[in-house]
Amino acid sequence: MSAGLRDVLGMTQWRKEHPKATWAEIEAAVDERMNQLRAQLIQDVVQMGETEKWSQKPEEERPKCATCGKPLLARGEQTRFLQTTGGEAVKLTRTYGTCLKSGVGFFPAFMSS
Repeated sequence: MSAGLRDVLGMTQWRKEHPKATWAEIEAAVDERMNQLRAQLIQDVVQMGETEKWSQKPEEERPKCATCGKPLLARGEQTRFLQTTGGEAVKLTRTYGTCLKSGVGFFPAFMSS
């Protein structure tokens, strides 16, 4: 592992502060930092998919209702917090949509048309 990655994770400083840390303590500290980095990366990559607002797209290109298959109507942006498998929270601000036919609202992490 490179010194740069240790520095990014803050492990170089952590090790200086914990010179007598056990294997389990080191492993827990690495896992905690990796989970935080993983959550940030997931959040950034998911948000990349929202650069083009689907509310501006023609009806046939909009995401479809999972219940009836009709195009969703955009209802503005909302923020949700999801939890990663590593236990970290990811904040997502995405377009919320509703189906005019079923009345169901959707805030999916990934919208597909």
